[in-house]
Amino acid sequence: MPTTPTAVSHLPPPARGRLPVVGHALQFARGPLKALHDLRGQGDIVALHLGMLPIYVVNSPQLLHEVLVTDAGSYTKGRMYDKTRPVVGNGIATSEGAFHHRQRRLIMPAFHRSSLRSYSEAMREQAESVIASWEPGQRIAVDRVMHELSVGTTVRTLFGTDIDNSTIAEIDSCVGVFLRQVIMRTLTPNFVERLPLTGTRKFEAARERLKNIVDTIIDERLRAGGERDDLLSLLIAARDEETGEPMSRQQIHDEVITIMVAGADSTAYTLSWLLYELGRNPAVEARLHDEIDTVLDSRPVTFDDLPQLQYTQRLIQETLRLHSVSWIQMRRTINPVRLGDTHLPAGAEILFSATTMHRDPALYPDPLRFDPDRWLAPPPREAFQPFSAGPRKCPGDHFSLTQLAINVATIAANWRLAPATRRKVREVPAAVLRPNHLPMVVRPRSETAEHRRRPDSSGAKATQSPHGHILERS
Repeated sequence: MPTTPTAVSHLPPPARGRLPVVGHALQFARGPLKALHDLRGQGDIVALHLGMLPIYVVNSPQLLHEVLVTDAGSYTKGRMYDKTRPVVGNGIATSEGAFHHRQRRLIMPAFHRSSLRSYSEAMREQAESVIASWEPGQRIAVDRVMHELSVGTTVRTLFGTDIDNSTIAEIDSCVGVFLRQVIMRTLTPNFVERLPLTGTRKFEAARERLKNIVDTIIDERLRAGGERDDLLSLLIAARDEETGEPMSRQQIHDEVITIMVAGADSTAYTLSWLLYELGRNPAVEARLHDEIDTVLDSRPVTFDDLPQLQYTQRLIQETLRLHSVSWIQMRRTINPVRLGDTHLPAGAEILFSATTMHRDPALYPDPLRFDPDRWLAPPPREAFQPFSAGPRKCPGDHFSLTQLAINVATIAANWRLAPATRRKVREVPAAVLRPNHLPMVVRPRSETAEHRRRPDSSGAKATQSPHGHILERS
């Protein structure tokens, strides 16, 4: 357990560039990812002041492991989740203490291996439905298409395959409005939410509409009774192992909203970044195609194929490293704690960034180079946190990894995507780290058959320029 400090408090130094009154708010507003990246060389823990509010940024993987795992009981979720809770309710992502522990026990069977196997068919069918509409030479907005694919997969896995496309599109729109607004709400004073701003009105309308859609589906399912092979049925059937009690009607609602919101952007934009990297790394793309051709032999991918798709798995891991879409997370101290050489008071807001940690050259040599083969020798576990860690690690991590692998294999078995613009792809730090635009041209695999037969012994390194990445941090 952490040591309670004495009356003398040793707070971390403020980050460089602090201004009177506003602190580091202007730096953060101009480029939050760059601001966090620049902090990594200033200490294991650095104080970032947003106006008068100090936020303690943890840069050390070892200290972060203490926060998330070793001493996790000394922290709550923090400010970001306070802002999220009014929208998603008291689901597993936002609940605290014993209630969170109970909900985690209830929800975890929905993500066990046997359940993932049953979901994988719906995942593949949704991907096949999306790519069936593509035409050779068609230019698509990959980020938008992958978002629709991800939301469609999540909704049909939750509620069954009989959910119509118009309902999926409406859910997608509502979730998108929420996720665009949540970071702004986290980092602005509370009174801003009460102003009659256009964004606030859209946010409230989307929240109410999403609530009504989910309530209608849950009420219809509860009236109909019976068992179905989807996530909602598992949530309804779940019973507490100690008391035998089911989830309440409100709790089922909150968990459904949480799953939709949590899964929509993260999987969609991870897949978008992966396709982007394939498009600009022909050698990586060729190795992926060779593996898929060898393992699948022209048949659809199944859940049992996934362990054999080793290069595909490394490709996903490298995308999760370089493009960690959950770019910031927060915690709050419950009591005064000692973290390394620093004493933090009760109520201190802590922030950490998996994205900047995964791009730290002290942890990952040549960090901006996209190289799936670096995962032949994985880093220490505390240095890789795409799904967080400890008792609050995302319970849907294997769901997401399964969906990514199924999607990648289904798309790459039929199509390749080539960049459609020379413009730089800029990272936009919203609820997750998304591309500002990602136009690509779809081409049939048959057009690259000769390229795939060429031997490749150099892996990803042969495709990289000395200058590496073309992403702009914003």
